[in-house]
Amino acid sequence: MKRVFFIFFILSFNNLLLYSQVNPNLFGFRTSSTFVFFDVQDSIFMNDVRSLTPNVLSFPGGFGNFYHLNAPGYGLNIEEIKKNHTGKKSKQASGLNRIMAKKSHNRNYIYDFIDMVKITNSSVIYDANIISSNPQEVLQVIKLFFANKINLLGVELGGELSNRAYSHFMNIEKYISLSKMYTDSIKAVYKDLPVAVVAAPNNRGSSKLENWNNKLAQETFYDAIIVHPYAKVVKGKDVAGRMLTLIPEGTSEKEAYEIYKKRAIRYIVTDFNEEIKKYNETFHNKRIWITEWNLQMSPMTGNTLLQALFVAHQLIELASIKYCNIDIATFHNLAGRTLSGDLKMIEKNKYKKNSTFNSMKIISKLFASELFFVHKSEIQKNFFEYCFISQKENRKLYYWINWSGESQKIDMIASGKQIEYYSKNLYDKNSMSKEFICNEIDYNSHKINIKPYSITLFEELIQ
Repeated sequence: MKRVFFIFFILSFNNLLLYSQVNPNLFGFRTSSTFVFFDVQDSIFMNDVRSLTPNVLSFPGGFGNFYHLNAPGYGLNIEEIKKNHTGKKSKQASGLNRIMAKKSHNRNYIYDFIDMVKITNSSVIYDANIISSNPQEVLQVIKLFFANKINLLGVELGGELSNRAYSHFMNIEKYISLSKMYTDSIKAVYKDLPVAVVAAPNNRGSSKLENWNNKLAQETFYDAIIVHPYAKVVKGKDVAGRMLTLIPEGTSEKEAYEIYKKRAIRYIVTDFNEEIKKYNETFHNKRIWITEWNLQMSPMTGNTLLQALFVAHQLIELASIKYCNIDIATFHNLAGRTLSGDLKMIEKNKYKKNSTFNSMKIISKLFASELFFVHKSEIQKNFFEYCFISQKENRKLYYWINWSGESQKIDMIASGKQIEYYSKNLYDKNSMSKEFICNEIDYNSHKINIKPYSITLFEELIQ
């Protein structure tokens, strides 16, 4: 079905007060394991990173609870990890340490990170080790960032410490005591530097996790809470953002992905907002940092078109939330070795862009300049439209997310540039031999054709 859509409005600076400004700090990435596999001196890799134009980068990421400054790589001590984490963290760390040794990585990765930050002109989030370091080491890291004239947005006091893997020694009382001690040390030197504490997942129905949040909410020493929302679209057992088992659904791959699609859309437009609303109720509208987010990692959905559409739609939706108290968002990981977690990876000694890379690249334009959210709508079932405007640059941005298997047409009188990213099926996986189609089109017609299963950006210059 064709839909004719016209927008006529006259904007002034006063009109912009009616709209909410897009927060550029919602477009960022963690850098967990990035520097193990990629070299910031490699121009091919860094040109790809620059093309994403990240506004925020996070360090060290997944091994933040065990990071040490004065040692090679991430400074990982395997015995320390075995003592403090009952999961597979020590095995993963041993593997990374072997790779680092083989590559003769003798300097700490914070210096590679700082090089990347300077090249991309990004702001920074620092994930502090508060269980196996000491306050002076954390202050050393902060001092190093400031000495390099880096815009440090704030400090995370640990990562996911409410998880079961830490429960043999960590509880909410101990976490509050530790985080208070580190906060006092940080604020004594850097009074205005924000600190954020680890909120427990609030969608698990666990009384223990609920108790963690309720007790933490009674404290006032911190500036924000840290949350890691992961959308679960496949059935099975999941732990810490990763699917351990999968329960088959549907009679075919296409039917299964239609089920996953419905869950993905429901999460973006309903479930995510309910999670945030619950955090706000518990923590009395405290500022929120989303320092890790993605689909639940699984071999089923990793590197698929479904994941590419999900991350694009989730970020556009996040940018469009009015009166939002979410200050920062950093995606799961920039680069590494996992199909479902990384935008870039190395496969058979060759660089590979996963399905989310071009998706994020298209979305980056939403956070690259001063933009204001104008409107959003579901034009037809599973076909969404978002509109943003830049007064300074005299342009409008339309994003269309077409989750349906049908092509769509938009009739509008305009000229500009169209970028589209799509594939034939939601279950298609991006590969070096068969990449999803990404086209740039100069548009000067009265009809915009929207491909099935696609994300489309249209940039219109305002006359």
